[in-house]
Amino acid sequence: MAIIVEGRLMTFILMIIFFVLMYYFMSINKEQQYTIRAMPALQAIPEAVGRAAEMGRPVLWTPGISGALNNSSQGPQILAAISILEYLTEECVKAGVHLQAIVPLPDALPLIEETMRTAYLREGKPEEFNPDQITFISEQSPYLSATLGYMQRYEPASNIFVGGFYYESVVLGEAGNHIGAMQIGGTNNTHQMPFLVATCDYMLLAEELFAAGAAISQNRDMLGSIKGEDFMKVILVAITGVGFILGALNITIIADLLGM
Repeated sequence: MAIIVEGRLMTFILMIIFFVLMYYFMSINKEQQYTIRAMPALQAIPEAVGRAAEMGRPVLWTPGISGALNNSSQGPQILAAISILEYLTEECVKAGVHLQAIVPLPDALPLIEETMRTAYLREGKPEEFNPDQITFISEQSPYLSATLGYMQRYEPASNIFVGGFYYESVVLGEAGNHIGAMQIGGTNNTHQMPFLVATCDYMLLAEELFAAGAAISQNRDMLGSIKGEDFMKVILVAITGVGFILGALNITIIADLLGM
């Protein structure tokens, strides 16, 4: 009985190479700090906060109803969104702007509250933090209704939609446009990206959300993993490109290797 199923040997070899690359970049990043390119959506956060300060209106942040933190596909999005929330909270504290977070995630709620509280403490204004700045609504439809109601009543100057979104993305985005809010979006859910792109002024597309979270937190393991992932992409693109060229010349060595 074969240990490796026929046709998956090269996949196994590539997986081992990728694990080694990931570990290597995460290890050397402890000695040399990687930097991530400037992202317009992140650079727009101070502008969004400044707009709210000028208009005397609040800023709204919500991570979408993505699921639990232990969900392998949605959990990382929530953590990246919370890193962005930390940066956003600090900017709001500096500008004296009210920040309202509407959260439908019960397991992430304590982390979100502590993140905001710590940001106020870091800026030397712990007494200004109010737990009522965080509204918890667990189910999707009530969460959506509560968020729309907040927009209608308080007309936030800026909306930050970052995290794992489902159908609520298009509803929230259109509602934000209706009140004239500046909007920054970000999600790794491919089925919701078009709606956020259409309704937001700035967008963190797919893995940019994770890169933004790593850039803000400056977590060395996260930065190293992103560097390793970029190298994996380079390798895969190179293999694909060489395969196309050789295939056009009727040389099937790449296809044969990948089919091992």
